[in-house]
Amino acid sequence: MIHITFISNGNKQVEAPDNSNLLRTSLREKGGIPFKCGGGLCGTCKCTIESGYESLAPLTPKERKILTQEQIDNHMRLACQAFVNGDIAVSWQPLSGGK
Repeated sequence: MIHITFISNGNKQVEAPDNSNLLRTSLREKGGIPFKCGGGLCGTCKCTIESGYESLAPLTPKERKILTQEQIDNHMRLACQAFVNGDIAVSWQPLSGGK
């Protein structure tokens, strides 16, 4: 099992199986990562991997299309496209409007 810490949700810690999708884990465990489409099209689920970036599967073509090179260099990922294979800590900017 891997451990995911949702920093922007009070450092909530959850366990998940290896190769878990970050957004699906957030939804299942009430991690709080914002989302709209869930398919790598809108960019709403952009998040920063604060630790454990090397524990993620490589960037997908959808992420390369949505994220800027600066965001990639700063360890940002789309939660809906990120598969986790080790312990990570993740943060994000809350959506305005209360979601």
